[in-house]
Amino acid sequence: MAGEQGPGAGLRFIDVHHHCVLPEYEKAIVRSGAADPSRPLRKNSDPDALVETMGYFGIDGAVVNPLSVAGVHHGDDANARYLCETTGEAMAKFVSRHPTKLGFFAPVPFPDVDGALKQAAYALDHLKADGIIMLTNQNGVYIGDPAADAFYAELDRRHANVFVHPARASFVDDLTLKMWGPIVEYPFETTRIAANLIYNEQMRKYPNIRWILAHAGGCLPYISLRLKLMEEQDPNGPPDFKDRVPEGVTPYIGKFYFDTAISGSRAAMASLRLVAPSSQIMFGSDWPYIHRQYVDEQIANMRDMPELADIFAQVERENAQQLFPRFGASS
Repeated sequence: MAGEQGPGAGLRFIDVHHHCVLPEYEKAIVRSGAADPSRPLRKNSDPDALVETMGYFGIDGAVVNPLSVAGVHHGDDANARYLCETTGEAMAKFVSRHPTKLGFFAPVPFPDVDGALKQAAYALDHLKADGIIMLTNQNGVYIGDPAADAFYAELDRRHANVFVHPARASFVDDLTLKMWGPIVEYPFETTRIAANLIYNEQMRKYPNIRWILAHAGGCLPYISLRLKLMEEQDPNGPPDFKDRVPEGVTPYIGKFYFDTAISGSRAAMASLRLVAPSSQIMFGSDWPYIHRQYVDEQIANMRDMPELADIFAQVERENAQQLFPRFGASS
């Protein structure tokens, strides 16, 4: 791609969904005795090459996600803590080569609450991470589980950016579908988390957390009305959800942040714009976990679609600048 110009020529995206798998992370996965079921795509493990590729796409800055599908926790808290600490340290060194172009989300060993509290403090205070990365579930424990309320309370105190990326659901391997599971399961995973955070009251109790949902929130915009069924008689009550959250579901859907990764189509953006304030939508490429042609396609679509015409500057970079100061204040 060196010297080439893609459909993002002339743009200055800030990309909040950009992957990078470093050797330190891969070695920690091996130490944990875990397999990595990720597709064998590019890994973005050289900061100079990464920034050069960003130029082709019209990406001026990127907040990098250091995880693969393998995640961070494989049954042993000590191994998970080691993985998160070494990966966070490697990412801090990685982005230091281009500190005005690159930031990073630091992993935490969720569902180990004590470990997650310690690692979040270390990453945010010492490593100067731009936020926290969490997979939708680890070992079947989903974000929004009330057992982790102490962790959410600390993230709320810090006004933390928390990027939520889908993980493999444990039941996928039991399905008889032959297609690659994440094609359809990833959006459902993200939707589960959004609903779980609303139902279990984390969105109400911890309003200062900036939850960034990958892939335009999965199916959340489409099922936004359906989620109001929570307000009916609650099978887990009393108290019913309506008594716990009298304002209902709708006010919280628009409090999430959303990226555009693999969602740069008119259908997806039209649905998202109906539920999300213009201030909550940010660009995401999903590079290099999807092939170049799909990143090109969504950028070309986004430049032309009427659904984004009036807010394109916000989606391009202004909204991300509000959350990630390293990229400068928006004008």
